[in-house]
Amino acid sequence: MARIRATRNERSKEEEAREILKGALAREPSHRLNLAESIRRHIEPLGGVDLTLPSRQPVRRPPKLAK
Repeated sequence: MARIRATRNERSKEEEAREILKGALAREPSHRLNLAESIRRHIEPLGGVDLTLPSRQPVRRPPKLAK
């Protein structure tokens, strides 16, 4: 793909690669939502979800593996 693009733009493949990288780095980063925000955006219009979290239990002792 880069070879064809380089030929079309009358550049070497290396020059074309540099131009592709410059273009990618010059763009503003897109605002991406994290997974929780994405789920919330889909669920909120439906009324949301109320979750009951179970109470935390004390940490168990690790098993003894040595004989």
